[in-house]
Amino acid sequence: MKTLMVTDPEMCTECEACINACKKEYGVARARKTSTIPVFCMQCHPDKAPCSRICPTGAIENIDGTLKVNEDNCILCKLCLIACPIGIIAIDYDKGSAEKCTLCLESDKLIPACVEACKDNVLNIFSIEDLQELKDDENITQELEEAIKTFKTKS
Repeated sequence: MKTLMVTDPEMCTECEACINACKKEYGVARARKTSTIPVFCMQCHPDKAPCSRICPTGAIENIDGTLKVNEDNCILCKLCLIACPIGIIAIDYDKGSAEKCTLCLESDKLIPACVEACKDNVLNIFSIEDLQELKDDENITQELEEAIKTFKTKS
């Protein structure tokens, strides 16, 4: 099941609790803060993800539909960082490898650390199937269009 992070930029108070929770969990924040809202990995399709396709050592691996960095194979060439359409790949110099958001799927957490830390209810996790059901609901579609307008004015 493909999972995505959906943010509500209008609700964000810029507290950075999500960024700090990620950094606490992994030693480096796998998300970035723009001037107003947090930005997370888009969780590209494993067969089409630019970061994975450009990696010369195959360090970004598809494990059960989620792309994860194999730290032992990463040579820190940073090509993945350049290839990522939103520049969200993080570098952990202590580990000597790239890091990317996996929505905490490699941990024992049921909810990603960032979502759990967000007290403003800005971050939500959805499956592709959930989003399709929401898309078919006209009321939700109007709300999403408003959220997109807000995002564009805030970023």
